[in-house]
Amino acid sequence: MRPPVAWIALLLLAGPGAAVAAATTCQGTISGAVRASFRCAASVVLTETGRPVFEIRGLDRLENVPGYSPGAFELPEPLTARTYTLDDLGKGRASVAVEGGTLFTAAKTSSQRGEVTLVLKSLEKDPRSGGSFVAHGTYRARLLPAGGGKSGEVVVEVTF
Repeated sequence: MRPPVAWIALLLLAGPGAAVAAATTCQGTISGAVRASFRCAASVVLTETGRPVFEIRGLDRLENVPGYSPGAFELPEPLTARTYTLDDLGKGRASVAVEGGTLFTAAKTSSQRGEVTLVLKSLEKDPRSGGSFVAHGTYRARLLPAGGGKSGEVVVEVTF
């Protein structure tokens, strides 16, 4: 089984010395071009260079969804509980692949695609781990088709 894309992205962003994440159990839904619900884990960790990264990992295999990565994005500093949009967030990506070969993404690299709203209602250092945080809030990402000539959208909504 291949690891989810967001987990790979988090590892690439975090580097080999990243702190172990303190995961918060969460629930998510996918709507639009495909419909599904999933269990997940949300966490905020500091990268090797001290940069905070928010990540949601899907814990379930989904019917009619060959792969999904709810999202992993760098957070701006200072790290605070507040509302973030894709304009506020650093590098990252959310993706959902649907049967038939269409990949839907929301991403921030050298440009932006899609929409992301992350509401961190609370954010506290995890006393069990030196570089992680326990986070609670909501997340919504509007993903667009990555390929030309494709239409539709996928919306990922998560409560953690």
